[in-house]
Amino acid sequence: MLTPQQSPVQVYSDSSIEVAALLTLSGGFLDVFTYMGHGHVFANSMTGNVVFLGMYAASGDWHQALRHIPPIVAFLIGVFIAYRMHLPRVLKYLPKPALTCLGLEIIVLTCCSFLSKSFPDIPLVLAISLVAAMQNSSFTRLEGWTYNSVMTTGNLRRFAEAFFRGTMPAYDPVALREARLFGLVCVCFLAGAVLAALTTVPLQDHALLIPAVILFVAFIICWRRQKARFLPLNFYPKSTV
Repeated sequence: MLTPQQSPVQVYSDSSIEVAALLTLSGGFLDVFTYMGHGHVFANSMTGNVVFLGMYAASGDWHQALRHIPPIVAFLIGVFIAYRMHLPRVLKYLPKPALTCLGLEIIVLTCCSFLSKSFPDIPLVLAISLVAAMQNSSFTRLEGWTYNSVMTTGNLRRFAEAFFRGTMPAYDPVALREARLFGLVCVCFLAGAVLAALTTVPLQDHALLIPAVILFVAFIICWRRQKARFLPLNFYPKSTV
């Protein structure tokens, strides 16, 4: 049995549609960026990496197959690090793990955007997969529902289920709101993929500044809301009415 010090704690992380849209926009961008610009592997879509790993392994192309293992390992490590950051003994030193993970992702993407053309593909993809997994594990809620900020299959399923539940057999406004929210994050993921497809080749690694800026906007939104959320009660001015 886990002791209280060994069990992760639920801490505040932004669950608004604005932040979710920005995170999924970045998620779609990063997958296309690494696929087009760095060895045809995915930074976030582990389903794609597993499929390509199996396909190339079955055909005997081990050189291509093995390229898909490092991002999978990095993603798992990122999930583990995010899990550890939510343990009580770690929260004493890092009380805002979601913002920490998001800030680290911004720093890593910015640094990677200035790497030389000769820098190897694998370390860059590893770094992106690691920090994306940490961010993904820290931002898991869209209002009252669970969503994924770096992949779209689950979000697409939630959109379809909510839409059908909201229209059949009777009108359900709550379900339709869920469908609209998940439909929006799916569109944002697609928009990020399109944006990366248009910018990765001409800008090369400098294209990473685009998701870095997107995530910085999300960081500012989260930071301001979290700061307002935890203001002391005596901070607010008394009504004069």
